[in-house]
Amino acid sequence: MSETEKKIRTSKKSFIIALILLLLTNIIMGATLMIMSKETLREQIDQRMLDVANTAAYQINGDEIKLLTADDKETESYKRAQDTLRSFQQNIQLSYIYGINPMPDGTFTFAIDPDPNNPADFGEPIETTDALINASKGKADIDKNAHTDEWGRFYTTYSPVFDSDGNVVGIIGVDFDADWYDGKLNSTRTVATLLTLASLIAGIGVSYYIMQQNKRRFSATIKNLSELDKETEKLDSIIMRSSIKKLDYMPEKDSAVLKTLASGEQTKAEVHNEYDEINTAIETVYRKLSKYLRYVDSEVYTDDMTGLSNKAAYRKKVRGITEKIKAGNADFAVGFFNIIELKKLYTLQGYEVGDAFMFECAKILKNLFGKENTFHIMGDDFIVVSEGLTEDDMRDAFAKFEIAMNEYNDKMEMGRRVTVAKGFAIYDPDKYENYRSLFVDAKLNCDSDKADYYERKRVEDERYSILGY
Repeated sequence: MSETEKKIRTSKKSFIIALILLLLTNIIMGATLMIMSKETLREQIDQRMLDVANTAAYQINGDEIKLLTADDKETESYKRAQDTLRSFQQNIQLSYIYGINPMPDGTFTFAIDPDPNNPADFGEPIETTDALINASKGKADIDKNAHTDEWGRFYTTYSPVFDSDGNVVGIIGVDFDADWYDGKLNSTRTVATLLTLASLIAGIGVSYYIMQQNKRRFSATIKNLSELDKETEKLDSIIMRSSIKKLDYMPEKDSAVLKTLASGEQTKAEVHNEYDEINTAIETVYRKLSKYLRYVDSEVYTDDMTGLSNKAAYRKKVRGITEKIKAGNADFAVGFFNIIELKKLYTLQGYEVGDAFMFECAKILKNLFGKENTFHIMGDDFIVVSEGLTEDDMRDAFAKFEIAMNEYNDKMEMGRRVTVAKGFAIYDPDKYENYRSLFVDAKLNCDSDKADYYERKRVEDERYSILGY
C-alpha cells in the first residue's frame, strides 16, 4: 500500500471519528439549550405574571380596602378598587383578577371580584396555597402548580397590598390560563427537538456521503466549514442587531466592543496539510459558538435595553442581602433613581432620543456603582444595591451623577432639561428589620426629590407667567 493510500484511509477514519463526536456534541448542545431556554422562558413568564399582580397591587389604596366589608360594595372606595382591577382584566392578557382578604384564623376569602359575568361573592373562601401564604406575609409569589376550580384551570400569582403603615391589608390574585402557560413552555421543547432532529439527519447524510467519497472530500469539507464560519459571522450581526436594542444609538467606541462579542480577535493560523486546515476551521466555529453560549448565559441576568442587571439579577441580589441581614453581617446602601417626565421626552423628542437618554443614565450609574450593583427594573426606574457604602459615599456618588447628567443635557441641547429624581437609604440594623423597609425609605426619598422638582418647576412657571413669557 502506497503512502498516499494510507493517508487517504487515515483521512476517512479521522473524519468519521470527528463527525461522530460532532453529532454527539450536537445532541448534548441541543438538549442543553432546550433546558436553558425553557428555564429562562419560565422565569420570564413568571416575572411577567408577577409584574401584572405587583402593578395592580401598587395601584390599590391599602388604607381604603382594609376597612371594606360586604356592606361597602356600593361605596366609592369599593368601586375605585373594583374599577382599577377591572381595567387590568380588560386590557391585559389574563383570565381573572380579584382582591383577597386574609382572615385572622389564617384562611382567605374573596373581597373584590370585577368579573362581569360570574363574580365570586364577598367572603367566599379561597383555597390556601404556599404562594398565597407568602403574599400574606408581604412577599409576592406564584403558584408552582396549576389548580382547578369552578372557573377553570389556572396558574395564580399573588401580590400583597400594604397600608400606609406597611402592613399587609389585602392581596391581589391574578389567574392565568394554565393551557396558555404550559403551551408557552412546551413550544421551546418542540422547536429544540425539531432543530436537533434536523441537525442529526443532516449529520447522518454528511457521514454517509463522506464514507462514499475519496480524498476529494477534504476540499469539500473545508469549503463547507468555511461557509459555516461565514454564517456564524452573519449570526453575530443578527444577534447584535436583534437582541441588543441599544446598539444603534450607542457611541461608536461602546458599540465596537459589543460588535466583537462573538467574533473575538481575528487570528490567522499556519496550516501545513488538510488536517490542520480542517482542525483550524472547526476550532474557529467552536470558539464562536462557545462565545455565543456564554453570551446567552450572561443575557439571562442582563437588561437588553440598558445593559444593566435585570429583574432576575435583582432578585438574586436581594436574596443574598436578606441572608446577610439574617446572619447579622449586612452592610449595604440602596439608591432609587427615576427619570422625570420620560414619557414626555419620548413624545416631544422621539423614541430614539428617549432611549439614548435612558442608556446614558444607565451608563453613568454603571460607571459609578458597577453593573453588578445597578438594576433596571421597569420603565423609568433604576435601583442601586451596593455593599460597603457609607452615607458620604452615596452623597459623593449622587453629586457625580448629577454633574454627569448636566453635562449630557448640555451636550444634547434638547430644550427643556431632563431631570432624574434620586433618593437613598443606608442599612441600620436598629432601624430596619428587613430589606424591604430600607427599600421603601429609599423610594420615599426619591419621591420627595421628585416632588421638590415639581414644586421648583411650578414656581418657575408662575414667575415666567408673571413676567409675560
